[in-house]
Amino acid sequence: MKRILLLLLVFSASTAVAQDRFDYVERHNPWNRSLNAAGIRRDTVSNSYADIHFVKENGGMTDYSSSESSWMIGARTASIRHFNRLSFAGSFSYDYFDGRDMCGSMFVRPGCYPVDVLEFTPGRKIRENYAFSGAVSTVLSENWDLGARINFEATNLAKRKDLRHRNTRLDLEVMPGLLFHKGVWCAGVAYIYRKNNERVSAKEIGTSAESYEAFFDKGLSFGVLERWNGNGTHLDETGSGISGFPVGEQSHGAGIQLQYETLFGEVTLARRTGETGEKGLFWHDYEATDFGANLSWQIKSGHALRLNYSWTKLDNSENIFTRETIDGITTTIYYGKTPIFSSRESNLNLEYEFHKTDCWNMRADFGWRRTDRQSTLYFPRVKEQQMDEFVFGGDALFHLGKWELDGGIHLRKGDFEESAFEADSDLETGEYPVQLTDYYNYMNEYLTATRLNLSLGVRRNIHHFYVDISAVYEHGFDLRYVAQPNRIRAVLSVGYNF
Repeated sequence: MKRILLLLLVFSASTAVAQDRFDYVERHNPWNRSLNAAGIRRDTVSNSYADIHFVKENGGMTDYSSSESSWMIGARTASIRHFNRLSFAGSFSYDYFDGRDMCGSMFVRPGCYPVDVLEFTPGRKIRENYAFSGAVSTVLSENWDLGARINFEATNLAKRKDLRHRNTRLDLEVMPGLLFHKGVWCAGVAYIYRKNNERVSAKEIGTSAESYEAFFDKGLSFGVLERWNGNGTHLDETGSGISGFPVGEQSHGAGIQLQYETLFGEVTLARRTGETGEKGLFWHDYEATDFGANLSWQIKSGHALRLNYSWTKLDNSENIFTRETIDGITTTIYYGKTPIFSSRESNLNLEYEFHKTDCWNMRADFGWRRTDRQSTLYFPRVKEQQMDEFVFGGDALFHLGKWELDGGIHLRKGDFEESAFEADSDLETGEYPVQLTDYYNYMNEYLTATRLNLSLGVRRNIHHFYVDISAVYEHGFDLRYVAQPNRIRAVLSVGYNF
């Protein structure tokens, strides 16, 4: 066995023609993924690629709002380039997605906002996604670099069966940064501004007498279940002059970075605010604090350690108001707001990587997420949930001449607890609103069930061109609410490295 491994290593070292993949080059310099683009000049390795890809997914081991049968085709390119006094990094991608028998959340990214709207008629969904990112770093003086990063994403989504809906989502992030470096020391600071918004426009054009229902989720699957154009779902607010259901948020923050030789650290803090509604009529207001920290140690012998941690605190309130019309002019009078939902989420990821250029790349990782959610729709009656999710595993990539072989294995497992209590208060309250228990049970099981994930891929390099085929198989164990335990994702890519 040892002789076979030795022969494979000698073969790969003597006949290798493939260069390091872009994702490794990007990881190798932690400044490439930092908020502060001024630091991308801390490395001199340039790498670029472009590809077209086709993705096919089948199987019911997926979340409630995804498709059991879908396909996607797209194109992408990414590049890191260094010149005398200037460095660039950027990417562009386009994806066209077609999913069958989809229902559930009507948002582009389910769970992105503290409220959600769900519908229950399976149908075909089409999604187009455009994403662009760009970063530049330039030399100001002997010890100072200036940089800026911009990320932009636009998504259009359409469901082509009643209850049908169209979505438009825009996401913009801008981060200017400044870096001081002297010898083996670097210190940087960056400002963060982000703004995103989404609008869900629903309609019913069929002649069926069937009444299509929607559910407005106010947290922990408690909310309003009624006909889709009722007052509680906010999908039909034409009487208020509002088109569809709009949600928007923006955040301001800052990040600081410090590096000593190959030891890099970054801390970020941002304040995020959001609202549902527009034109002076707002149903919900929420505030969030986002904290992040990451540590990276790139050891010169090819070893690397990375630690990432994030924490988010979010509080959502429902506005109390009336609408009055005097002499044809309608105004909104606000009386206050009542807290209805809060969440606290912690994420921890630890990764070890061992890399040998043109031979192999191996990684082992561990992840943990803790989510504490609390519903206070009818205070002082309080509903709570605490959920823990764990994932650990590894993957490896081997260069064998013109061929590359990669594979991985990951195991996921989780658990959750529920509780309810009545806080000390003189307030009187009624019964809690309806809970969408089928959806609630399904998502809890999907997130916490034991799941095994296996991946395998092969790439053939032809000069600078390559053809890549990969597949991921996932199996869930001891399922009660998720109908099918298996899912397969297959990807075919044709690309060019330059």
